[in-house]
Amino acid sequence: MEIEKQILPGNSWVVGNLPFGCKLCMQGMKVVYFMGGDCNHPSHCQWYCPVSEHRRSSRAHFVDELAISSPDDINSILTTLKKEIDTVKAKGMSFTGGDPLSSPRKKNMVCAIIRELKVIYGPDFHIHLYTSGVTFDSLIAEQLDQAGLDSLRFHPSQADISKIELAMGHSYSVGAEVPVIPMEENHRLLLELIEYLQAVGADYINLNEFEMCAPNQEALLEKKFNLKQGTLATVEGSREYADRILEKILPSSNLTVHFCSVVVKDQVQIRQRYLRRAEKIKYPYEEISDDGCLLFLRIQGPVSEVRKIEKILQKKVKIPQRMMNLNPTKGTLDLPPVLAEEIGFRELLTDFQVKCGIFEILPFREPELGEIREYTPVFDNLPRHSVN
Repeated sequence: MEIEKQILPGNSWVVGNLPFGCKLCMQGMKVVYFMGGDCNHPSHCQWYCPVSEHRRSSRAHFVDELAISSPDDINSILTTLKKEIDTVKAKGMSFTGGDPLSSPRKKNMVCAIIRELKVIYGPDFHIHLYTSGVTFDSLIAEQLDQAGLDSLRFHPSQADISKIELAMGHSYSVGAEVPVIPMEENHRLLLELIEYLQAVGADYINLNEFEMCAPNQEALLEKKFNLKQGTLATVEGSREYADRILEKILPSSNLTVHFCSVVVKDQVQIRQRYLRRAEKIKYPYEEISDDGCLLFLRIQGPVSEVRKIEKILQKKVKIPQRMMNLNPTKGTLDLPPVLAEEIGFRELLTDFQVKCGIFEILPFREPELGEIREYTPVFDNLPRHSVN
């Protein structure tokens, strides 16, 4: 096919047809099941593994940010998956890790989950899976097909590249997803991988911009990698090496090549998913910020003072009860943030020993996840010894 480079959100690009799973991710419509941090420790990726320490345990299972309390119980897993899928109105999900295929038990669990989700959400619910290919064989290739997998993505070592051919000829699409490490040796290996993918008739390769994060920072710095100027996680030179790969395969290719930037993964995807989540869980008095956080105005002070303010707002200002949330235990009253702009509202507060401000929180109701992103003080009339 003729190569035409399309620029995507986050300054990513694609030549060919963007994989459907990637389209859903960019719209925040994919739920990610992190199926434990255990893997077979392949040497080709172990040195730069971006998985955080608290997720490297085989017991560390997460659906997006939600921890699964009983990772051996398929009902517990499905309950958490359904909760998140319904919250963000997802059109698909993915298995990642670690390696979701690292053991026979996990392979069986993956197939069972795929079957259940296809029953619940229908055949069009898109499911893809990542694997290093270390434990991949013709049996699991067939089992994934029978279960209803839609797409399989390999991150193989040189020794396991040939495993990809075992996946060909099934109903799911087959591709590779690998980081673009800005080194000549890696550049050569990527070109060899692309040549192999073309030869066996694979569908695509996703080239991920190389990322520096807390778990791999020390290893990357030791190898003289640097952060790209003006970024927090992008490794310098990765994009340029991806562009070199594109130049090499011009003017034609039978393989879709997609470059996914750090910005897409860390901002675009999360922002879109947060917007969908916020829309689902927001209270009537909350507003949604441009990046999907929840905004509300909170009055804090002695319970007696806060109760008086609530009554005034309800009876005199005529604010509906659904637009207020009183917590008598904490002595807080949550209100629409737009009230902060009203002069009359601030004047009302001068008669009470309270403080108030606008909170911006992540779109979660789980206490351990509802992180405060920003607090903007609006008014403070609390005695210094009484500040909450």
